[in-house]
Amino acid sequence: FKGYVVGIYDPADIDLAVTNKLGRMGQSVNTLFKEHGGLVGINGGGFEDLDGWGNGSIPYGAIIRNGKKIWQHSGGSGQLIGFTKDNKMYLTSKSPEAAIKSGMEDAVDFGPNLIVNGKVSKIHGDGGWGVAPRSVIAQRKDGVVLFLIIEGRLPGYSVGASMNEVIGILKRYNAYNAANLDGGASSTMSVNGKLYNRPSAGGSYGGRTVSNAWIVTNKKHKKAPTK
Repeated sequence: FKGYVVGIYDPADIDLAVTNKLGRMGQSVNTLFKEHGGLVGINGGGFEDLDGWGNGSIPYGAIIRNGKKIWQHSGGSGQLIGFTKDNKMYLTSKSPEAAIKSGMEDAVDFGPNLIVNGKVSKIHGDGGWGVAPRSVIAQRKDGVVLFLIIEGRLPGYSVGASMNEVIGILKRYNAYNAANLDGGASSTMSVNGKLYNRPSAGGSYGGRTVSNAWIVTNKKHKKAPTK
C-alpha cells in the first residue's frame, strides 16, 4: 500500500471543519478547508452511505464543535474522537454532554480506537475490517498531531491496509493516542488547496463530499498587522 503522513507540531492549529449544509449536503475536504483557511485537511467521521451513494449530509453519531454539540444522529459507534480545550487528543465513549463537561472542544464519531494512552489495541486477524483505504488521526506524547492517509482499492498501485498494518505505522511514529476515521472512498487528504492523495472514487472532481474534516489552520496564531 501507499500513503502519506503529515506531522502538525502545534496541536492548537488543529480545527474541525463541518459542512455548512449539515443535514442537506456534504462538502469535499478540499472545499471545507479552503472555506476555513486550512493548509492541510483529512476527512473525519462517517455518514449515512446507502449503497455507496451518500453525499455526506447525514453524519453518524455526534459532532462537537467549539465546545458545543451541534449534531446528534443514530447509527454511530458511540466513540468520540477529538481534542480538548488544552489541545490534547481525547478518545471517549462518554455521551457528548459528558465529554463536553470533561473539556472536549471538537469531536466526531467513528472508530475503532487504535492506541489509547500508549496501549495498542489487540486486533485478531483483520478484525472484520479487511484491507481498505484508511484515514487516521493521532497524537504523540509530545503533542505533535499526525494525519495518516492510506490509499487503497487501486489494483496495481495500492490495495489498502489492515488495522494492524496501520497500527504498525503509528508505532513507528510514536503515536500515543490514535483513532481510525472514515475510510474507503472517503479517505481524502488535501494540501495547499489541492487533492493530494488518490481516492478510490471521486478523484476526478476533488474527492467525495463528506460531513466534516480535520484541518490545519494558522488562524489562531496570526498576529495583527503592524502599522
